[in-house]
Order: sequence, then C-alpha cells, then structure tokens
Amino acid sequence: MRLITILLLSSVIGCASTLELAAMRQVEFRFDRISDAQIAGIHLDSLHSAADVSALDLGRLTVAVASKDVPLDLIVHVTGQNPATNKVTARMIALDWSYLVDERETVSGRLSESYVFPPGQSTDVPVVVTFNMFRLFGGTGKDLLNTALALAGQRSSSHTVTLRLIPSIDTPAGRIRYPVAISLDLARAGQ
Repeated sequence: MRLITILLLSSVIGCASTLELAAMRQVEFRFDRISDAQIAGIHLDSLHSAADVSALDLGRLTVAVASKDVPLDLIVHVTGQNPATNKVTARMIALDWSYLVDERETVSGRLSESYVFPPGQSTDVPVVVTFNMFRLFGGTGKDLLNTALALAGQRSSSHTVTLRLIPSIDTPAGRIRYPVAISLDLARAGQ
C-alpha cells in the first residue's frame, strides 16, 4: 500500500512538472528593444554621433577613459509570448542570462523575480546589462561612444550582439531549468 501511494504521488508530481515544463517551452522569447542606454552616465537616447555630445559630457567621458572605467548601462527588453492555444499559464521563477559581443561573453547574471505568461498575452522581461566598455574594447572616448551607440541600437554596427537566456520554472518536483539556452540577436527587434 505504501509503495502504491508513493508511485501515485510521483506520478501526480511528474504530470504537474511535465505540464509546467510544456507550458514554459511554448513561451516564445523575442528581443523587443533597448532602453535607458548610458555610457559613463551620458544618456544615449538623443545622441547619434560624437558631435551631439555636450562639452560637459565630453569631459565626463574623457575622465572615464583616463581612469579606464567606462561603464555601459542599458536595459534589454525581452518579450515572452505564451500562445493563446496553450491553455496553461507558464510561470518563470528565475532567468540566467549572458550578454555576448562578437560571440564573447561580456557579462552574465540572473533575474530572480518571478514572471507569469498567461495564454495569449505578452510579458515584458527587462534585463539590466552593465559592463566596462574600456576593458572589452579599449580605444578613445569617441570610439567607445560610437560602439556604445551601436550596442544601444542607434547606429549600424559590425559587432554581433546576442543575449542568451536560460529560464527556470517552479514545479511540485522542484526547480527545473530550461534544457536549452535561447539565443536572441539584439540587432533585430521583434525577430
């Protein structure tokens, strides 16, 4: 009798885990946009070239380059779309991510906030990315500014930028990590 109870309980937990994993696997993740991009505290949203930088901001960038600490801060917005045909709400409890430039991991992190993906709805998942551009690219303030503008999606670039995602879901059997990383090309929104 005890063995039958254990087998039935394992079966129920296994079915629930399978349903949750199946629901999460149907969620499509897409790159939406980049927002709040800054280099060394200089907001990039209104800049298109080095000529648009004020004297004060140019001085700030020069000091950052001299100290070899030129932070690039941006938010990558990822949209998770659970298809309407999926009748189960998917729930992500964590997201491991890696930001790659030219196939080289620049920075990685983990979102520990839970996100739900109801059937037929899109959910915004903001990923905050921060790294020292000088360490990765070196160069002058103008070069770094132009690269930052390209990474922020405000000008064309020869760099490939990828965001890799590994979602985790909570199930009655415990946490399950998505079995395969999802790679998003950050050069194309809505891909």
